[in-house]
Amino acid sequence: MATDVIMPALGVAQQTGTLLKWLKAEGQAVTKGEPLMEIETDKATVEIEAAASGILTNVTASAGDQIPVGNKIAVILKPGEVATPAAVQDPHPRSFDTLRTSSLPKGEGISESRPLSQGKGAGAAPPLPQGEGRGEGSAAATHAMRAEPTAQPSPTGGRILASPAAKRLAQEKGISLQTLRGSGPEGSVLAEDVLRAAQTQSRGDRPVAPTSTAPDLVPLSPMRRIVGQRMTHSKQSAPHFYLGMDIDMTMVVKVRTELKERGDESIPSINDFILLACARALKDFPSVNSTFTEQGIKVHADINIGMAVALEEGLVVPVIRNADQLTLTQLAQKSRELADKAQTKKLFPLDYEGGTFTVSNLGMLGVDSFIAIINPPQCAILATGRVAPRVVADEVGMMIRPMMTATLSADHRVIDGAIAARFLQEVKQLLETPAV
Repeated sequence: MATDVIMPALGVAQQTGTLLKWLKAEGQAVTKGEPLMEIETDKATVEIEAAASGILTNVTASAGDQIPVGNKIAVILKPGEVATPAAVQDPHPRSFDTLRTSSLPKGEGISESRPLSQGKGAGAAPPLPQGEGRGEGSAAATHAMRAEPTAQPSPTGGRILASPAAKRLAQEKGISLQTLRGSGPEGSVLAEDVLRAAQTQSRGDRPVAPTSTAPDLVPLSPMRRIVGQRMTHSKQSAPHFYLGMDIDMTMVVKVRTELKERGDESIPSINDFILLACARALKDFPSVNSTFTEQGIKVHADINIGMAVALEEGLVVPVIRNADQLTLTQLAQKSRELADKAQTKKLFPLDYEGGTFTVSNLGMLGVDSFIAIINPPQCAILATGRVAPRVVADEVGMMIRPMMTATLSADHRVIDGAIAARFLQEVKQLLETPAV
């Protein structure tokens, strides 16, 4: 029996996903459970496994396509099976306004998701690239897209399909769209195609038309876009305040050294000690483990610690659930598993949803201290820098100790300064007298 390949829902609120690349080519054999494609949502980049074994066929989506959740984008066939054309679903549904112009009833051989040509007796218009045909343009723009074919051959009967960004970039850089081979749906020209052509011209491979100097435009990935939106919303809606404290990490360094000398296979990282200290301190400060709502302050029953992980395409925050109930060894194992899943793009919604507090550590990059933006809907985040030798003074005199600066960002709608300070003091105490 044929198995449909659909755009999966990786989150409750997810509406679309971006196909980054197919890991199997059309016509290749696939085995159930092996990676089939790589998709990107607003929170993560994930490899999706094949749901069945067979031959990958009827692929209707290309790399870069943004596809609504649940849409069919390919079929996996058993040997000897044949998929009918009717089983293939258009991964680029048109807008509701366009659908209303269709006068044909269901089942008349034209997909409801495709607009009809305005011309008399004309068939269905060819699929348009993402961003075209959604009703944003004027009637004049619609007429322009349906102009007579040019001399340049193309798979859509002569029309040069291009995204709005590609058209604008081509005009800015003086590049003719007719000279480009598009990599988008139906051979449409994307912004990336124009940028590649501009780079080729700049190397002297092709004469460059005189244009005004313009900066390169790098399209936002879904992850980068959502990070920007969430951080902007956090700064605009939550009144942040900040507290910093220096922490003596002598005992943490000593414990890690002893574990190494003992020959333990798994050595907790410094960040693991920080995560555990925060989890245990939150038990005594439930207000720091809370969320602001218009109805009141929601105090979370569970302590789910998020740890910020930097990826090439953005930032993701895997969550260690019920972290206060874990031993140091258990927490270290869990944090390592989540970090590996993040780097290999195998995080699923349960891995990054439901966090109640976040730790962001840039110490491994040599940063001494920094201030983090609260990860909504949480009310606090701890930013930590590197552990480095510093000269400190005590009752005995001057000495050199491994010190770390921790900075707490807190939402003043939920937490006052004194509560935040006492919470940070407890984190400091737990790190200066760590329990393994």
